[in-house]
Amino acid sequence: MDIILKLSQSKNTIYTFDELREIFWTKNIQVLKNKLNYYTKVWILERIVKWVYALKNKEINRFELANKIYSPSYISFFSALYHYWVIFQYEEDVYLAYKKTDTRKTPILNIRLKSLKKDILLNPNWIINNWIYSIASAERAFLDTIYLYPNMHFDNLWALNQDKILELLKIYNSKTMEKRIKDYFLNI
Repeated sequence: MDIILKLSQSKNTIYTFDELREIFWTKNIQVLKNKLNYYTKVWILERIVKWVYALKNKEINRFELANKIYSPSYISFFSALYHYWVIFQYEEDVYLAYKKTDTRKTPILNIRLKSLKKDILLNPNWIINNWIYSIASAERAFLDTIYLYPNMHFDNLWALNQDKILELLKIYNSKTMEKRIKDYFLNI
């Protein structure tokens, strides 16, 4: 039962197969599969999607779940903008910057994957990793959103640091985006 205590005291709410292999201290995949089956049947673990588990009766962090299912990715767009109070409209779905665009449903939430060019997606500038999930800074989420949704309305541009935005704008390598950004900040 050490393992259950370890899982319940962890800051993580979601565990991948590889993370569980380390926690259970086993290299034997079949042994781990058997243990996971057992713990799922006795309602200690819950299988969310293939190779991703949660401790039963522990509140799941939605951002962590989305980030662990799809990697490399980071929380951005409407999810991050709401998190930082740049927009006030709550969106149930979790939006991820990812290598392709798609919508995926899990038993817990819908995940909206939005495609960014590889050099934008993999650029670590102003991506905050708190060891549970990765999320874009408010400024990075703002630019990601403008990149895909050029006519987006934002409720609180005052929450953004314009110097950071100008610094990050280089990642997108787009004169059109530079013009859009100037238009947004002329209207404040």
